[in-house]
Amino acid sequence: MDYFAQYPALWWLGAGFVFLIAEMLTGTLFFFFMCIGAFLVGLLTAMSGISSSVQLLCFAVAAVAAVAAWTRFRPNPKDKLEQRAGAEGLNNRLAGFIGRDAVLEEPIHKGHGRIRLDDSYWSVVGEDAPAGTQVRIIAVEGMILRVEPDWRAGIGL
Repeated sequence: MDYFAQYPALWWLGAGFVFLIAEMLTGTLFFFFMCIGAFLVGLLTAMSGISSSVQLLCFAVAAVAAVAAWTRFRPNPKDKLEQRAGAEGLNNRLAGFIGRDAVLEEPIHKGHGRIRLDDSYWSVVGEDAPAGTQVRIIAVEGMILRVEPDWRAGIGL
């Protein structure tokens, strides 16, 4: 114990390793910056032999700087949500239907009807319209396509 009293830098290096182990267990980057602060105070103590009150003050400043750095560099949960949202559309066949034109196979009656796209029949919702009406897909709601009459079909485009 006298050895640690003679070399207070060893306490700071030990604290730095404890913070490093805590960082390895949590993976938050918070303890990593605290570890850097403890190592810096340990290095400063070993090089200049400052008093214990100055050591604690230096660690307090280093801890505040570490927390500020942590808030700057920590992983943001919103980034994961944005990545997930981008990946959801990657292989989403239904999202590719939006904007496509189709012809009603069955009339839209009381808001529900059917169209054929490629090799499949799809349930649609929209304004009532007779079979054979040209419609445009405007949204996908689960496995149901929302359509509206295609106004361009009436003008010969």
